[in-house]
Amino acid sequence: MKKNIVLIGFMGSGKTSVGKRLSLNLKKEFIDMDDFIEKREGMTVSEIFEKKGEMCFREMEKELCRRFAVPKGKIIATGGGVIKNAENVANLKKGGVIIYLSSSPERIAYNLRYDNSRPLLAGENKEKKIAKLMNERKSLYEKCADITIDVSQMNLDGTLNKIYELLEL
Repeated sequence: MKKNIVLIGFMGSGKTSVGKRLSLNLKKEFIDMDDFIEKREGMTVSEIFEKKGEMCFREMEKELCRRFAVPKGKIIATGGGVIKNAENVANLKKGGVIIYLSSSPERIAYNLRYDNSRPLLAGENKEKKIAKLMNERKSLYEKCADITIDVSQMNLDGTLNKIYELLEL
């Protein structure tokens, strides 16, 4: 497959785990956009939000999405908020097939129960914040996706098998 496989979804939906395994199994390069930005900037996403602001981080994301407009057969895990920008979505669609890993707020909260590195979930009542943000973004994820897979009840192998089936790999 020449097109990129682009994984979108809420934080904690499994984009990185799925992307790494797809990369290994398909022998394709894997890029986690948040990790890429962190390495380039020499600080975590939380630190970028704190020191440079969310707008600066979103500009970095936009620049990466422009690069991915060219199909090169990569596996790309996006940040959870990448879909908030229509230009990002247009560029990702140009170069790839977009797979939305949909999940329930309960599953996301479970997956992120020990993760305190998410700036948008900082503070009290993580589950309530997750539900609110997911509600705000759900229709965007659905609108952007070429394929939607509900991973709420799936393990990693089940998710991979569904992707292989749907992409006919």
